[in-house]
Amino acid sequence: MHISAFGALSSSPADLDACFRLHQAATAVDRPAEPAPVRPAYVARLTRAPAPGRRYLDWLARSATTGDLTGLASLMLLGDQPSDLAAIDVTVHPRYRRQGIGSALLAELAGAASGRCSLLIEGLTEGSPGQAWAAAHGFAVAQRTVVLTIDMTSVDRTRWCVSAPSGYRLAHWTGSAPDDLLKSYAAARNAIAEAPHGKLSFTEPEWTPLRVRAAEAAARSRSCELWVIAAVHEESAQVVGLTYLEVDQHSPELAVQQDTAVLRAHRGHGIGAWMKAANLQLLAARRPQVRQVRTSNAADNEHMLRVNRQVGLVVQMATENRQASVSDLAIRLGRLGRPRLAEDGGQELLRLGLDPGQVPRPAEGLGVQLVHVLGAGRPGGEPA
Repeated sequence: MHISAFGALSSSPADLDACFRLHQAATAVDRPAEPAPVRPAYVARLTRAPAPGRRYLDWLARSATTGDLTGLASLMLLGDQPSDLAAIDVTVHPRYRRQGIGSALLAELAGAASGRCSLLIEGLTEGSPGQAWAAAHGFAVAQRTVVLTIDMTSVDRTRWCVSAPSGYRLAHWTGSAPDDLLKSYAAARNAIAEAPHGKLSFTEPEWTPLRVRAAEAAARSRSCELWVIAAVHEESAQVVGLTYLEVDQHSPELAVQQDTAVLRAHRGHGIGAWMKAANLQLLAARRPQVRQVRTSNAADNEHMLRVNRQVGLVVQMATENRQASVSDLAIRLGRLGRPRLAEDGGQELLRLGLDPGQVPRPAEGLGVQLVHVLGAGRPGGEPA
């Protein structure tokens, strides 16, 4: 087995096809109830440009005998502090599982994240092979979550008839926040930090007008449409609450509900349900091709669960977020920053400490490059 860093932005169509086929095969086995992956959407996510403050590093595992792609791992680094988020994703082709490939990829991830306190794995389905694999490697449950969906073709739309609270109005936009609301909108986004986070240990950078504009540009670069509803306090003309949906042009039948937050001083007026209901009404009217809305929610966030049920979201599955200490992982995996052998006794892993700009492209030989790609939305999806 050979493992090498992977540069999606400079990779060949054949490599991108191989990555998609692996993702497709794993999804069919691990998440059979989900819609089948769409290649353009997958490739767009894999090759999107970097956003300020966010980095993605990817690795590929290949069979030493056939050259087949057997595994793919990603590390997302947010910010540059030890306590900042480091989230991982490891996918092994179903045909090649239980051969130590996932563990070897995890060793690469732990080595690359050696400056961080912990690694996070999000959205593990209870009872799944991924959950068992994470537990075996010492990832402990940090937060229990649930996935909720709305079937837009059959939902009772009277649920979206929510009365407007006195003293507030709604502002709606797709894409970029209006200049006159940008500053207060950025400030309101920081209210998400008060949502329950279980035992999750990571911190997240402050939302500023600059960060908002960077996130909007990032969404445009990956052909993702942002549907934003903001609650504006009429007396102060300031944004005090927000909710937004994402619609990827490559998967126009699906909308993903992301953050919903209300400033503490304005809670208790039903603003959250009002905003969500209004956004769903607009989406149904202007994007009738959207057939499903999906989100995730902390299992212990009773208030947001009530709001989500009020507008028609239904719990589909129980999931969890797990995290592990990077230093503990390094010890457990026997990796202290040096090349190691795969657990199946395979070939020595290719992990070369080279400058990315001096490494040849995959077609030219070693294929060891670093990739920086842009993350979609806030890790964890719907604030819990």
